[in-house]
Amino acid sequence: MKKVDLSELLHKGRVEKFQSDPNQIRNQVEIAKNDLASAKKILGIEEWGVAHNVAYNAMLQAGVALMFSKGYRPKGQEHHVTVIEFVQAVYSAKFQPEVLQAFEKARKRRNDAVYDTPSVISSSQAQNLVKYADTFVSKTLEILGSDSSKKKSTT
Repeated sequence: MKKVDLSELLHKGRVEKFQSDPNQIRNQVEIAKNDLASAKKILGIEEWGVAHNVAYNAMLQAGVALMFSKGYRPKGQEHHVTVIEFVQAVYSAKFQPEVLQAFEKARKRRNDAVYDTPSVISSSQAQNLVKYADTFVSKTLEILGSDSSKKKSTT
């Protein structure tokens, strides 16, 4: 995926300004945490494809929370791609490159499984993505915690 910046996402109409409610951010985070917990449980029953997709969704919801926290939301089609592009554009310095690469690869695998042909997700792919999702959600919580403390200190 070619890296884009926020101004390009705005210019192309991929994101729009959005005044989120703190509850909306909190809800996205809760969905991400719940999905991550579910993905870990699903690994235990060796449903690799399901675990992979639920871990991906945890990353997606955490990414949406990050967007909301900055006052943006995805717009138009391909909002999954937009969330990933936004996170890469705004937060790439906060995440290890391999975590962001795993997020993008997971989107493609999930897209293939849902829209094209069921892809076979290996146990290692599922287990690795759950680890990356854990890292992504944890880092998101850290970022949002520091963002909210900045907002409190400036008000």
